[in-house]
Amino acid sequence: MSALGDLLGALAPVLDRHAEGWFLFGAQAVAVRGAPRATQDVDITVKIARARLPMLIEETQTIGFAPRFPELAEELLRAGAVIPLTHQPSHMDVDLVLAGSGLEDLALSRTTRMALDGVSVPVAHATDLVVMKVLAGRGKDLDDVRSLLATGEVDRDEVLDLLRQLESALGQSDLMPRFLEAVAEAD
Repeated sequence: MSALGDLLGALAPVLDRHAEGWFLFGAQAVAVRGAPRATQDVDITVKIARARLPMLIEETQTIGFAPRFPELAEELLRAGAVIPLTHQPSHMDVDLVLAGSGLEDLALSRTTRMALDGVSVPVAHATDLVVMKVLAGRGKDLDDVRSLLATGEVDRDEVLDLLRQLESALGQSDLMPRFLEAVAEAD
């Protein structure tokens, strides 16, 4: 099994036990959806009650995960929206992103369990991945958007609708143009 398979094989049962829901997103999810890109980290969104979070983190430590920034671990656990960990056996980094409401709830409702190196994991839908990547807005994220568009799994109208809602909620006006530019480049 690969380093990624080892990491997910250890982590998936713990997340299934403790979280209300979770899903893989980021470059690993883009790769599973058919648009490979080299990356050495794993991004996972976790929906979990704050009271259960310490139990989850404690159990991850028993299976080889450690805080990536030990000096900040307590503070990040108490107030953070992201829990950065390292899987010591594989030397891979994992960001556990604590789900809020809205976009994460929608993404959770549409995940698909897929095999990744023999491990069944819930993976964000291509449409939701595109929205997340447009929000991130970095060059490599927009490359991922173009690659995902090429798979034919993205509902472009739904992406535009979600981006329109996000622009309104965030007071931004750059998300839809960013997506439309990626569409033009992909077509």
